[in-house]
Amino acid sequence: MVQRRNELPIVIGMSAAIQLAVDHDASWRITREGTDVATIDVRQEQGEVVILAGTSTAERPYRFPTLQEADAFLSDLMTSFSYLGCDIAATND
Repeated sequence: MVQRRNELPIVIGMSAAIQLAVDHDASWRITREGTDVATIDVRQEQGEVVILAGTSTAERPYRFPTLQEADAFLSDLMTSFSYLGCDIAATND
């Protein structure tokens, strides 16, 4: 399911998505006008929540000691992509 930038559920749904990521890995594909822009993966490693943000050439991990900190980061990140006119789709990777 692709969410468009003007649909509020992207931002509201992030908290629920990252909470699910604590027990199950979660991933999103970010595109703009059909072109891949980035991928976002969330997982738990050694008691931390890790968000991997990547492009086709690089990937960077962001580590957070609490779910609340990771949730705030992910929400801001997805909101930024949305404001830039990107489409955000959950993946089953």
